[in-house]
Amino acid sequence: MERVIPEFATLDEAVRNSFPMDSYRILGVREHGDAAVALFDTRRSAEPYLYEVHYQRQNGQWSEGSSSNGAGWHRLELDSDLGVATAWGEAPAGADRVRAELGGQVLEEPVANGVYLVAWWDLPPSTLQVSAFRVKGEWVRAPTMQEQLQAQREAWLRTRPS
Repeated sequence: MERVIPEFATLDEAVRNSFPMDSYRILGVREHGDAAVALFDTRRSAEPYLYEVHYQRQNGQWSEGSSSNGAGWHRLELDSDLGVATAWGEAPAGADRVRAELGGQVLEEPVANGVYLVAWWDLPPSTLQVSAFRVKGEWVRAPTMQEQLQAQREAWLRTRPS
């Protein structure tokens, strides 16, 4: 039986073959054992369009799994209730680190190319909360989900004809 999903010897090959070469840039990759997640900008010519893709290694070969245009929780194996929770998005200007929290624990990740990617592995279904960004050496509170939605609404209203 022929496999429909291509397999690759390395994670790097699998990630680089997810989209046509001239249509994306890789913003971040997080690997954990036989699983990984990558964040792409799939709209290089305009406002960024962020997209996450999950990968798994079986029998020494990496292949693409599910994908989404939103962060969240992803099951690692069908016979397990554990997965990876992701959070990602554009960071404030000048930010070099992001801080996420879950159940009283804190995880920090770098910001690269103005974007952050946080992956928290081996969790039951969970939602990460981005709590702060480090900007010019100072930790600054991240906007709440309500504040983010309000800002998006205001930006959308500015684009509408009067």
